Amino acid sequence: MASELVRQLGSDDVDEIVSACKALSSMNIECSAVAKLLSHKEPRVQVAAAEALRSMEGAEAASSGLAQLLGGDCYVRVAAAKTLKSLGAKAQSQAAAIGKLLRDSSPGVVAAAAYVLTGMGPAAADYVSALEAALANDKEDISTHMLAAAGVMPKTPEVLRKPACAAAHALGVLGGPSCVGKLLELLNSKDPEVKSCAIHALTQIGAETDRLESQFVDLLKDPNPSVVSAACRALGTMNSTSSSSTAAAVAELLRDPSPMVKASAVDSIAAMGDEAEAFLDPLCKLFNDKSSQVRCAAVKAVAGCGELGQMYASEVCRLTGNADAKTRAAAIHALTEMGERGACFDDEVEMCLSDPDPFVASAAQKALQHFQGVKMAAAAALQDLSKPLKPQLEAPPAAGANGSTQPLAALLFPGQGSQYVKMLSEVKDLPSVQEMLSTAHTILGYDILKLCLEGPEETLEQTKHCQPAMYIGGLAAFELLKKENPKVAEQFQAVAGLSLGEYTALTVAGVMDFETGLRLVKFRGEAMQEAAEASPQKMISVAGLSQQVLEQLCSECRSGPDDVCQVANFLFPNGFSCAGSESACEKLLKKAGDTQGCLQAKALKTSGAFHTKCMAPARSKLLTALKDAESKMKPPNCEVYVNLTGQKIPPGTSVPRIIELLADQLTNCVLWEPAMKAMVNDGISEFYECGPMKQLKAMMKRIDGDAWKKTQNIHV
Repeated sequence: MASELVRQLGSDDVDEIVSACKALSSMNIECSAVAKLLSHKEPRVQVAAAEALRSMEGAEAASSGLAQLLGGDCYVRVAAAKTLKSLGAKAQSQAAAIGKLLRDSSPGVVAAAAYVLTGMGPAAADYVSALEAALANDKEDISTHMLAAAGVMPKTPEVLRKPACAAAHALGVLGGPSCVGKLLELLNSKDPEVKSCAIHALTQIGAETDRLESQFVDLLKDPNPSVVSAACRALGTMNSTSSSSTAAAVAELLRDPSPMVKASAVDSIAAMGDEAEAFLDPLCKLFNDKSSQVRCAAVKAVAGCGELGQMYASEVCRLTGNADAKTRAAAIHALTEMGERGACFDDEVEMCLSDPDPFVASAAQKALQHFQGVKMAAAAALQDLSKPLKPQLEAPPAAGANGSTQPLAALLFPGQGSQYVKMLSEVKDLPSVQEMLSTAHTILGYDILKLCLEGPEETLEQTKHCQPAMYIGGLAAFELLKKENPKVAEQFQAVAGLSLGEYTALTVAGVMDFETGLRLVKFRGEAMQEAAEASPQKMISVAGLSQQVLEQLCSECRSGPDDVCQVANFLFPNGFSCAGSESACEKLLKKAGDTQGCLQAKALKTSGAFHTKCMAPARSKLLTALKDAESKMKPPNCEVYVNLTGQKIPPGTSVPRIIELLADQLTNCVLWEPAMKAMVNDGISEFYECGPMKQLKAMMKRIDGDAWKKTQNIHV
């Protein structure tokens, strides 16, 4: 077979020679025989030989012949340049010969020489000055356009057509800070390809980061999409220094009409680390973009946003049914990056095993294997289920009460907004959880587990359903904590819960038993939903603005003394939710979004203006229910950091005081950030978020970095 192919290399039939070159290349044999064809008189044969050598061992022996072809016909030159570039340092013996070509009169030859030198490392260092001189050569090898138009060769990249582009590309690799000035001059070029290559080169050199960031932000307004795209990607590479204002400037391009620009903006934001979290909502809106490139980039970006990104797993899952195969595959891969939350959607991914596109089917198979590993790890935490646990949830004495040297630990419980379809799926078989669910069915009058596992999501999001679900979810996580870390479950110092989560926290603190707590939560959810439906109300999330600025904006949006628009939750530094009348909040949404420094202003799915005076009707009803349950409530067994004050109440606090705090919580701002800071200041050093999702840990990252590192999730 090999001898026959070698014989064909001497044929008079060009097509036969080209075919033999390809075959020998795929077999990686007879490299020297192929190399001899570099001197063939027929350009097509020279091209075939150069391309074949690109994937053959020992091709460096032919580097001299390849270098000579850099001065030949344009499509021969391009093939030779690509092969020499792939050889890199193996072809360094030709550096001098190639360096001389930088002075050639043909722009295509100069571009090819600069392109090849890019991969030669130290051997090309002597030609930095010549490459700098080539930056001024803005001519173009027009012949490549003509041959591409004729179908002889594909469109040639700018680094093989334009000396300035190729030189910039080479200096980005070979140059240093001394080249920055000359490359910056190219940012004023009228040629968008030259400008884009200069941006890329400056990014590679990585010098004068602050100055470059400012320059690149200015280029986001360039009229040419390729320049804007290059500037976006460059800003993304500066993820360690990029400011919030830079991230916001890039995020503006998520609405750009150009798919290339939008995709670049998504990639850039995704590379900015924590800054990306502020733009999860606009990123998710791109899941419906017409461009598959944009959709895929957005899905990947959201999956990379850690705990907060996992909250959007259900939206990602919907894309597994998209008409575009690339989008389906991207969604499947994203779910594998979303931990236990992504693994919840294994049934949907399993349906993709029969996808007509083999790439999608393969992605589904790999994802299911990954999910199996995730579930095995989760199952390991649920060992020894044979011993039933009591559904009565009573907290033990606080840590340290008997002189224990254990680190002070706190349990945190999330509130409405952390729910998701398929929650409780991994803990529903715990005997104690089964007992809670059975009791819940009697109290609620419907199957809360079925709603949690199957949805629909719109029903689960309703306040009257969501609050009981989250209450049970938090307590189920506490049961899981007993299995995973019994020492912490027995010796925690304090508890806290966000909004509805405060009821979960008080239950774990021994203030009420499960049945009493669930009845109160059910009543609370129904009363809040009724109050929310009494008038048009809205709740929005705002990040990036100070409390003072935001409160001033709220004041400006109120139409009169009876109108409501106020801060409803202090969540993390410069992170709030605001609530009030629908008209006022819609004004605030626009005003906040237009205010300098605002990173995010978005409407929330919650149905009412919670924690404002709009909830006054619900407060009066809840207060009556709390007083009716007073005889069944007890003082807490541990410290409880409460929403209303952001401070702790000690063990033994009277039940009437707790009732007052719970009632007033409905119509007053939730001080979550102050509560977490108070915990840290009081010496709490370990935190366990018990419940669905990881919102509280994500917020802790912004409140206190050291505390965040010591925050664990007990996810259900």
